[in-house]
Amino acid sequence: MRVLIPPATKGLAEQRTNATMRHAKEIALAFPHGAHQEELINGVLRYAGEHGCNWTYITAPESLSLSVLDLRGWRGDGIIAALNTPAEANCAKGLSLPIVNISATLAKTPVPRVSCDSRVVGELAAEHLVERGFQQFAFYGLRGVAYSALRQEGFNARLAVAGCRSVSVLMPPTYRARSLQWRDQQRKLVHWLGRLPKPVGLLAVTDYRARQVLDACRQVGLRVPQQVAVIGVDNEEVICGHVQPRLSSVARNNVQEGYHAAAMLSLLLRRKPVPSMEETIAPIGVVARESTETVAFQDPRLCEAIDYLNEHIASPLGVQELASHVGVSRRWMEYAFREALGESPYQYIRRRRLKLAQRLLETNSRTKIYEIAQQTGFSSAKQFSMAFSQEFGTSPREYQRSRGK
Repeated sequence: MRVLIPPATKGLAEQRTNATMRHAKEIALAFPHGAHQEELINGVLRYAGEHGCNWTYITAPESLSLSVLDLRGWRGDGIIAALNTPAEANCAKGLSLPIVNISATLAKTPVPRVSCDSRVVGELAAEHLVERGFQQFAFYGLRGVAYSALRQEGFNARLAVAGCRSVSVLMPPTYRARSLQWRDQQRKLVHWLGRLPKPVGLLAVTDYRARQVLDACRQVGLRVPQQVAVIGVDNEEVICGHVQPRLSSVARNNVQEGYHAAAMLSLLLRRKPVPSMEETIAPIGVVARESTETVAFQDPRLCEAIDYLNEHIASPLGVQELASHVGVSRRWMEYAFREALGESPYQYIRRRRLKLAQRLLETNSRTKIYEIAQQTGFSSAKQFSMAFSQEFGTSPREYQRSRGK
């Protein structure tokens, strides 16, 4: 059915449309697009939609890699940018536009910044490798890059709690670098890996660098994960899910990073003060895949127990059942866990279940609490809720709602 609009009404509608277009804010997305940045953009769009922001977006039409250096003289309203180089930081400082930085490459930012909590990233990676029984560790990072230094710092801090240390190699970053630099770095990486004590648990600063490690291990005949267990950062599906073996990774909360970056830019656009120049968003957690799917405890019985536990984490598995499966006494199991992991089998099982539940709550905002209790081996939703509240200081429902924003 056609609806005929009277001339006067039609003119009014056009005026409103034109007014809306005139008042739309032009926001430049000045960072490379693809992979986890696409989820970050989803967070930006989600915030704008929920808060009625009349924003339009610009980026480079073909290359999909816009920099603030390309925006000098641009007459837009605001920018969400990745400031990865001193030149980009100096440019942002000189622009008379509201800008939010989403990159933690530089130690200092000239504009407000929202970024991943890289120190926690390192802690989570170390905890994952310690739980797999490794006693020798390595870090492959970037020289002069702030987020790399923070990930290494968190990694080493968690290892120190377990009485361990790591060795490291740091490569120069390749922002706008010649391609031959990759070849030189790969040679150095191969040489370094060959000299590492084995077995070793290794954190690479990003999934792209972790992919380099997998290639280098293949080149010199090192078995992954038996000799070198590898974990990356970002949970880039195009890398993690399509290499052999598939890559374990610490998943960032990219949607939340984008959401909070948009919230900060909204304040700047309205000339409101931001709560802080630096805001960090906690990562979601470790997504375990085949590259760390091994256990490296010296006692094979303990290795068998951990493997069995990981396979049956969704079952209401008890310590006695675990001991019976391995063929040892409960007393031996208690001693072995405390000696290798610094906690009882019960504490270990409970903590692993709660960590899994935490990740499920963050990634499944509509899942019922009783369903998550079932998926993590708790006998009831009530038991799960009590354990979760004791561990994290909030109920599962409140935690789920807080991560849904």
